[in-house]
Amino acid sequence: MTRKTGELKKRCWLAKQRLKMGYFDSRRDTETPLPAEPIAAYSMRTRFAEVATTSVADEKMYRKVCEILDSNEITLNPIGQLIERDVYDELDATGKQRYILELSEKFRELQERYYRERTGS
Repeated sequence: MTRKTGELKKRCWLAKQRLKMGYFDSRRDTETPLPAEPIAAYSMRTRFAEVATTSVADEKMYRKVCEILDSNEITLNPIGQLIERDVYDELDATGKQRYILELSEKFRELQERYYRERTGS
């Protein structure tokens, strides 16, 4: 254990020395320049585009969730009703698991939204 600790301390000391000597600052000068467009404007533009595209899909899914929750019958598998089969069938095993987990999280969020809107709080 002490041998590993000694090696870690040595590496930390060397990294600190590199920072003091300005090693990383000199490397930064040789890198590609930053884009002319400010990063904040770029990130806001991409976020707006993501929100615009995802909100349409979210609203479509929200309507499906409302139909499921408004029906008088007890639904045993609401996630199964929300699955888009053409997308799901083309995924591998890990992709299917990820898709189901993301879909269940989205269903939970939309279900909370549904109950918030119905109760008025």
